[in-house]
Amino acid sequence: MVALAILLSPLFGAAAMLALGRRLPRAAVSALCCATVALSFALSWTVEPGRYFVGSWLPAMGADWAFLLDDLSLTMTRLATGIGLAIHVYSVGYMARENGYARYFGYLNLFVFFMLLLVMADNYALAFAGWEGVGLASYLLIGFFHERKTAGDAANKAFLTNRVGDLGYLLFMFALLASVGSLRYADTTDYRGPAAFFLLLAATGKSAQLPLYTWLPDAMEGPTPVSALIHAATMVTAGVYIVVRSQGMFAGLDIVAWIGLATALLAALIAAAQNDIKRVLAFSTVSQLGLMFLALGVGAYDAALLHLLTHAFFKALLFLGAGSAIHGLGGEQDLRRMGGLKQSMPITFWTTLIGVLAIAGVPGFSGFFSKDAILAAAFERSAWFGAAALSVSLLTAFYMWRLLRLAFFGEPRSAHRGHESPWTMLAPMGVLAAGSVAAGWGTHVELPVAAASVAALSMGFALAHRGFEFPTAFANLHALDGVYHAVFVKGLAQGGGRALSLFDRGAINGAVDGTGFVARVVSRISIFWDRWVVDGAVQLTGNAVRLASYPVRLLQTGALQSYGAMVLVGVIAFLGWAATR
Repeated sequence: MVALAILLSPLFGAAAMLALGRRLPRAAVSALCCATVALSFALSWTVEPGRYFVGSWLPAMGADWAFLLDDLSLTMTRLATGIGLAIHVYSVGYMARENGYARYFGYLNLFVFFMLLLVMADNYALAFAGWEGVGLASYLLIGFFHERKTAGDAANKAFLTNRVGDLGYLLFMFALLASVGSLRYADTTDYRGPAAFFLLLAATGKSAQLPLYTWLPDAMEGPTPVSALIHAATMVTAGVYIVVRSQGMFAGLDIVAWIGLATALLAALIAAAQNDIKRVLAFSTVSQLGLMFLALGVGAYDAALLHLLTHAFFKALLFLGAGSAIHGLGGEQDLRRMGGLKQSMPITFWTTLIGVLAIAGVPGFSGFFSKDAILAAAFERSAWFGAAALSVSLLTAFYMWRLLRLAFFGEPRSAHRGHESPWTMLAPMGVLAAGSVAAGWGTHVELPVAAASVAALSMGFALAHRGFEFPTAFANLHALDGVYHAVFVKGLAQGGGRALSLFDRGAINGAVDGTGFVARVVSRISIFWDRWVVDGAVQLTGNAVRLASYPVRLLQTGALQSYGAMVLVGVIAFLGWAATR
């Protein structure tokens, strides 16, 4: 069965690496692990859509070993294996001098296997196995450099934070069983009920939305290719996928849009103030996921899915570009100590530039189509949603141009002058750069509504219906303005402020003023909460225990003679009671 081969191929690679990897030469490790993912990717284009039954598991709950391969799951399967393959090839060069080579590739293959299980399952129970599996694999990969305490702490934080979301998934399944009696997708399309809020909690944890977003920036402690894998097309998109798959349950729930909106704005403001190149991209991912949730909340599932697709390409490219820069600078990640890489790493520069153009939404690049569709859908729902989404778009353009200028323009500010990466790293970046341009052109996605519908998301759709409205035109104007100041003006990269355009200055002032106001409000709320709620609850609990334990504490004198006397009294009392009986 082709569907089963797609799933089991990376699992075979993972098992081989974890069992025999230490005995194999690195070339064999690389070839085997890349080949297993390549096989899954190739087979995903040959498999026929449909439901594939493998075996019975929990038939009373509608949970079988079965796969549902419709347009949505096939898109996600091809995305996970395609981006995963590029990251595998990139890792051959990036991890060439690291210890634990076979273990690393084994974990990568295991991650791809669990992600495939999640998106190919035809029921919530089997998907939950993949859901938990990607959590386990991410824990192993984030903490790969286990000799560093920060890596171990980040892995633990990711694992524990996601357990909160996983509890929501479990409660969702219990509630769904109580209401519908089945966990099969096909049996739950008409469900409307409170269980959806538990599933939303699960999606919030996995896709790093407020308040469960803090684990994702710390996940940067793993190797950079791992960051690309987690942030681009696999783990963090699982929450978006499960909401799209269950879209009927979320009809009319504006809370999804509000969560996405708050997350997108907050993460964009934080990204604008980061100096670590990977943390800029990490908070950018949180922000872009927030835009996807905003689209889901306003009912634009087609736009959310298109942005998931385009984001997979340009965010993977940006992380690999950052990894190439870090590799060329001997491990340097601070933007303030980079600079001048345009000359010493030209291929890395041009591919990264394409990623920046795409995420900024410059017309002609993939991000233009998906962000344009989200902006239009947000304005259609309300002016507030639209204005907030536009603000996120402007902030995105600002912090990405800032990253590009500081890293690649100006004079070198590091002892290392940088050197270009090997072809095993540059070739995947070239492929992803092509995808970052082409992914939005003529994309068609069929969404699994009760009666399947086709959402035509193409260049013609974007230009004919959305592209020339004022809000999106304004966002595109800022993106082009950013291109000019990134490529032709060197002031900011050299430390001056003259390079800032009118839009950039407005974005900075708005970010500073807005952040200051929010910080003051949050500070006052936090002080009240900590002093009267948290500390009050702790003090109340302590006093209650102290009062209840007072009689017992009178007997705890610490003197052995007293304890001996109490034992003797107890024995005499027991014997007296026994005698009277």
